[in-house]
Amino acid sequence: MLSLLKKRWVFADPDPATVERLAAGLKVSPLMATLLINRAITDEAEGRMFLDADLEGAHDPFLMRGMDKAVGRILEAIERDEGITIFGDYDVDGVTSTALMHHFFHDLGIRFDHYLPERMEEGYGVNDNALDEIKARGNKLVITADCGITAVKQVAYARTIGLDVIVTDHHQVPAEGLPDAVAVLNPFQPDCTYPFKFLSGVGIVFKLAVAVRRALHEAGWSADRLPNLKKHLDLFTLGTIADMAPLTGENHLLTHCGLEVLGTTEKPGLVALKSVAGIDGKVDASSIGFGLAPRLNAAGRLGKADSGLDLLVTHDQDEARRIAQKLDLINEQRKHTQQDVQNEAEYLIEREVDLERDKVLVLASENFHQGVIGIVASKLADKYYRPTFLIAIRDGMGKGSARSIPTFNLYKAMSQCADLFTQYGGHAYAAGLNIEAGRIDDFRKAINEVGAPYLTDDRMISEIKIDSTLDLKDISLEFYKAMQKLGPFGQVNTLPVFCSRRIRIRDFREIGRDRNHVRFRATHNKTSVDVVGFRLAETFRFLDPDTLIDIAYELNLNTWNGREKVELKLLDVMPSETSL
Repeated sequence: MLSLLKKRWVFADPDPATVERLAAGLKVSPLMATLLINRAITDEAEGRMFLDADLEGAHDPFLMRGMDKAVGRILEAIERDEGITIFGDYDVDGVTSTALMHHFFHDLGIRFDHYLPERMEEGYGVNDNALDEIKARGNKLVITADCGITAVKQVAYARTIGLDVIVTDHHQVPAEGLPDAVAVLNPFQPDCTYPFKFLSGVGIVFKLAVAVRRALHEAGWSADRLPNLKKHLDLFTLGTIADMAPLTGENHLLTHCGLEVLGTTEKPGLVALKSVAGIDGKVDASSIGFGLAPRLNAAGRLGKADSGLDLLVTHDQDEARRIAQKLDLINEQRKHTQQDVQNEAEYLIEREVDLERDKVLVLASENFHQGVIGIVASKLADKYYRPTFLIAIRDGMGKGSARSIPTFNLYKAMSQCADLFTQYGGHAYAAGLNIEAGRIDDFRKAINEVGAPYLTDDRMISEIKIDSTLDLKDISLEFYKAMQKLGPFGQVNTLPVFCSRRIRIRDFREIGRDRNHVRFRATHNKTSVDVVGFRLAETFRFLDPDTLIDIAYELNLNTWNGREKVELKLLDVMPSETSL
């Protein structure tokens, strides 16, 4: 039975004996043990590391294939005083990757510069013209940041003009193999034994910096010449969360520490960015995703990403404030552009798409702005719950961005249509492509044929995964604060979702300017808890107010006048008589 929002509720069912064993070993409640097990943590040692988030648990960077070669070449460049160019991507992950290496090399006092491509004119990744410019600067070593894994031809060209390349990238390795670089750092490459595969681009760069620092220390550099890399975990955390990397394993450990660094950072650019985003004091994953990242991303979406990079590397407070205010204005422009593209996409769906037939949405238009199609694709994938491609057409070529759902691996599916693209790359949930405009219809047909076996009706129902059923009397401020030890929450390590049954609605009211949100008190037996539900007013208009309901929700901390109270953020509802 589906909920009133047409979603399927899926309840976790951990083994009771495992719950009891883990709870006893970690000295936590059975509910906390359940939450750990639901996140695939069943071992006591792993659970303790997850809860303690001690940096001593970080992996040795030299376990990553190619790290020794990359470090050796960088030390050679330092010794010979060769110029190094950091070649980054224009999204938040790429910009923070470039900024982290910038700070590291600056602190070391070595000669370097950086290059970020312009999204509209150059597109994603390394290109020959950029390499020519880097060569003309007199540099001899290029280190890519969050890009380069597909740049087989470009790295080969770099060799012909006397440039060495180190590739650092976290995207899937293409079928044609690796670039012939000095070194490739990517945990997904064959024969890489690095224990954690899901570092973001800035994560791989951070590990490279750790390895170079260690090598310099072993080469005789004194401790006072070597920077403290912990202070750059603010950049690691910003890039990792913005790129929606899984917040498990090493990512969980480093972002847990990094959020503390970000909360007290002294980098003028991050201080100014937090100020324009209205973030004061503590920073969490939500304030990154909705406050910091969109503003930092805005420059790269609508033009050149250099403003975002300049913000992150400046040491001047006045310049930082000026750039942050500029990015805030650009972000407002981005919102308007994004809405225009979404309106156009919805129009195309209404006019051209048969939702019964087309399990994969492929929308193309000359009116799409290339800088925002990824965001809109994500929103449409959520709304229609199917893989979605948006392709911006310009001068006979299409540049596309895609987002997917859990039952459909984008990269693998696109690999089966590879002959239709001039370029493509990405991973299971997000990807990009270049395609001739005349081949878009062929691609639409091909990707739907690929998707047919996987996108059956029963697999295209949005699911809410519920960690545990709770009695309202078990909800407390003490449990909420204990649960925060599992954070930061994000991809894979999602915010826990709970269910309470046979709830009565009391003091119901519609709120908000458009009266499209709801507030009420959920009551069961003698316990009641405040509930807020965003954009759910229409749903409740179909319910008799005396109906007993089952609710799915997250726990939220409401702070008012210095007083803290736990309330429920409602996600979904169904009448108790029809509940699962």
